[in-house]
Amino acid sequence: MKFGLVFALVVSSTIVTAAREVDDKDFSGWLKDYDSLQFNEERNAYIFSNEALRGSYKKVLLDSVVVYSGSEDADSAVANQATAYLSSGVAALLKQKGIAATKPGPGVLRIKIAITGTEKSKEDLKAYNFIPVSAIFRGAQAATGKVATYIDTMFEAEMSDSVSGERVMAIVAKGIEETEKRSGGTLIFNDLKPTLDKWLAQYEKTLDGFLAGQ
Repeated sequence: MKFGLVFALVVSSTIVTAAREVDDKDFSGWLKDYDSLQFNEERNAYIFSNEALRGSYKKVLLDSVVVYSGSEDADSAVANQATAYLSSGVAALLKQKGIAATKPGPGVLRIKIAITGTEKSKEDLKAYNFIPVSAIFRGAQAATGKVATYIDTMFEAEMSDSVSGERVMAIVAKGIEETEKRSGGTLIFNDLKPTLDKWLAQYEKTLDGFLAGQ
């Protein structure tokens, strides 16, 4: 099963990282530290990667997959579907590779994931246009008729050493999938699924970079 993080974190020396100033107001607040993240233009994501720890781990502990919102306007049904989909996808990958851990310990990575914003927009969303967390899972309506609509999803994830707590990798990413909706259509799980699949498809590559013997 190929994996798009759940983590969307494939970082290598061939990828050019563009330095951009990190402003906390652009982010949800779910991660404790955004200062160490650098913008990766090719991935349209803010990323931190502790290269010194590559190849140091043998197992992975899935901590949590959550929806994080500072408001009350989240669509719980869609949110629950999305988090369950990501959680089961990551769990399946870990089981398939024989690296699922049940508790912290030496050589064990801990991963936690959050969906921190999703909305529909008929506008051409720009690469750096991070949406406010208050828009999470809001069913934005098109103005009139049948228009090209973008499903814009914000995602944050972090991998850390399960013993020391040291950050191994972190990401704030956004996925944009174009679809067409009729006026008044609300956000549904199938709107999000293409982006979730992309994150899951990339996670395996990312994970392999930090596992011993890969």
